[in-house]
Amino acid sequence: MPAQSNGVARLISPRRLILTRDALSEDLPQDFVRIRIEFCGVCGTDRSFYLGHRDEGYPISLGHEHCGTIVAVGGQVTPYQVGDFVAIDPNFRCGSCFYCQTGAGHLCESAAVTWYSNRGYANFVDIKSSYLLKLPEYQSRHLGALVEPLSVAINAADISKCSLYDEDTLVLGIGGIGTLLVFNLLETQGGEVWIYDNAHHKMAALKDLYPSRIKILDGSDDRVFGVVFEATGSSDGFLHGCARLAKLGRLIVVSRYHSDEPSIPDRLPWKQPRIYFVHVNGDGGSFTRAAALMKRNWGPNHDHLLSFHPLGDIDRVFTEYESIPANKKIISME
Repeated sequence: MPAQSNGVARLISPRRLILTRDALSEDLPQDFVRIRIEFCGVCGTDRSFYLGHRDEGYPISLGHEHCGTIVAVGGQVTPYQVGDFVAIDPNFRCGSCFYCQTGAGHLCESAAVTWYSNRGYANFVDIKSSYLLKLPEYQSRHLGALVEPLSVAINAADISKCSLYDEDTLVLGIGGIGTLLVFNLLETQGGEVWIYDNAHHKMAALKDLYPSRIKILDGSDDRVFGVVFEATGSSDGFLHGCARLAKLGRLIVVSRYHSDEPSIPDRLPWKQPRIYFVHVNGDGGSFTRAAALMKRNWGPNHDHLLSFHPLGDIDRVFTEYESIPANKKIISME
């Protein structure tokens, strides 16, 4: 395997992302593949690292919503071959620990193992083949970068057991995950969904796609909901979700709080709610379902929810994150 140069975006300190050039190894482990990354989504977790809310040592590479083409395979890799278009599930599952055996592979005892060379904001990654999912041919290759976050949204919907016909349902926060939550709910069920976000243009962009099926919540409206998905990423959003919850309601927390862990409001127990915290994409089955749903239901009109940015502009994307109007930002390596 000829040596190549790999461009990798690395966070070397809070709010400082730089591009480095690394030499790719000429040796690939037997159970690994090398992927030329094509697209990688920008996630709120990545931004928490960028802002310094999580410090796991520097420098670190970021990006976990990535897809690309296999350019080399190790000698023991049989399910994949050069040329396959794949998405990467960043959650390692050993398959043998207590959690994996009981259908909770997202809590795998070996989840912290990193069988890869770097994350997704890069030109290439060398990674253990067990992380991969072969994708169908999409109308656009960037859809592969939406498979992992959509799998999280699907897992959240599964946990909620919500029925749009039977229960008023609210999605709080219309960023990447919130947008994909709405997409999943409306494309797999009949009925309507309510949405709320401080950024009104994000709500308007979604309502343009589903004008008769989305209701935008007015801040002065005091209605409550049987099911609330909290995807704002902030403790204020959690408190808002608690306030909007009906008695015996279900609050599904998709946010992962890194800088301002919320507390339970004093009067919330009086409602006797059920609160579920969604951790990544569950046992991984939602990953395959997400790939199929993108193929079947994501149309060209949905693409106006996205914005694309070259890898060289990645620091600007994180710096100007709030002012970029798109519901979902994607880094392109092309």
